[in-house]
Amino acid sequence: MKIRSLMYVLMGTFTIVACTNSDNEATTGDSPTDKISTGFDWATSRTVSVSITSANKTLVSLYSDAECKILLLENALVEGETTVDLNIPMHSQAVYAKYTAISGPQVRTINLKAVTRANGSINLEDAVAPTSEEDAGFRFYHNTGVAMFEDNWPKQSNGPDNDLNDVVIEYDLKVTECQVEDLLPAHGYKEGLLLTLDLRAKGGYYPTKLGVELIGLDKKYINEITSRILWKGGQGTEEEIARKETRDDFVEVNTDTYKLTVDVKTGNPVIMLDGLSALGDKQNFFQTTEGYIVIGKPMLRAEIKFAGKNRSEITDNEGKTQLEAYRNLILDTKKQNFFIVTNDNKEIHMKGYEPTRFYTNYDVDAAKADVEMINGIPYCNKNGFVWGVKVPVGVKHAYERVPFAEAYPQFTEWAQSNGAQNKGWYLAPLDGKVVEAW
Repeated sequence: MKIRSLMYVLMGTFTIVACTNSDNEATTGDSPTDKISTGFDWATSRTVSVSITSANKTLVSLYSDAECKILLLENALVEGETTVDLNIPMHSQAVYAKYTAISGPQVRTINLKAVTRANGSINLEDAVAPTSEEDAGFRFYHNTGVAMFEDNWPKQSNGPDNDLNDVVIEYDLKVTECQVEDLLPAHGYKEGLLLTLDLRAKGGYYPTKLGVELIGLDKKYINEITSRILWKGGQGTEEEIARKETRDDFVEVNTDTYKLTVDVKTGNPVIMLDGLSALGDKQNFFQTTEGYIVIGKPMLRAEIKFAGKNRSEITDNEGKTQLEAYRNLILDTKKQNFFIVTNDNKEIHMKGYEPTRFYTNYDVDAAKADVEMINGIPYCNKNGFVWGVKVPVGVKHAYERVPFAEAYPQFTEWAQSNGAQNKGWYLAPLDGKVVEAW
């Protein structure tokens, strides 16, 4: 299979809506044998329900990996039976419960059904109570991953240039929920979101900004905003550059080089970090070119914290809706609209996501494409090519001028089998084709 045709498959795989031709099939390129059913949803994650039972009140944290490094839910208070929803990588067939037992810390496996909406359950007979009520006061939902972009929309990248490393973002969303009613007065609000966007790599000339639109989080559920720009180092180290806290519906944090804006005036919150042009150079770029990778180099981070409305200020029904809006940012990854902005003010989003309200020139710019865009599916041309993908946390980016599909050779069978084979293709990159550490 030609690299170019394979990349047509790749770039059409990470959203619910498939690009289609007149035969109601998605095409992966110029070969008629490379067609993929439009029934395939191209998802790399799924939502599951997990039931936990404990006779004793206890705190449980849930992870997507046996090593308990990728946190899904922290400090869930369990007394009797508790059911929670989680968003996990598509290949995962289990989640892992970590809790304190009489004999000490324990990790138990919760096996899941191999279907899109899976269920699993576990009974923690040996669990012990938390050390204090304060420890049991809040639960934290987590969702993390990697967003990768090409920067030349609406033109199609071919060959070595289609390396998906023009901008590589590591992101993390943490939603806080108060689970003990007695703490609400002191807590002041019930829900909150902590969002971090880390620039891992920049392998393109054109990107100037990175951003995300949080779909469905109405401004009436945002009581306060804290914004920070910082350098994020290893082992949890950080160097703060600028910070601002406000109850306004627009926040701007400025330095001589970088600017972070959070706009919740109308519509969904839109967050943008400007200043990407200052990173790297036009020859070796930033953390993408072999021989020019600086291991441990701090990443530029935008950190935004939203505090939800005080429950005394809204109705019970509004409180439930507020909780749902925050939770959905974790459980429904289609609520996370990541994008980049180029030096000619084009927004580049993933397939099927609308541009933000700040980019009104989509139709004009799309008309300049070398391959016509598909009507009704933003950022997808008639070859099935798109300019951004979202993959699970830890997925490594390709070296400069290494086609992404060449770096991940198991991808072809996964795509051609409609996701039945090689669900964990992103766990098996080809040696020497991806950046191992950054």
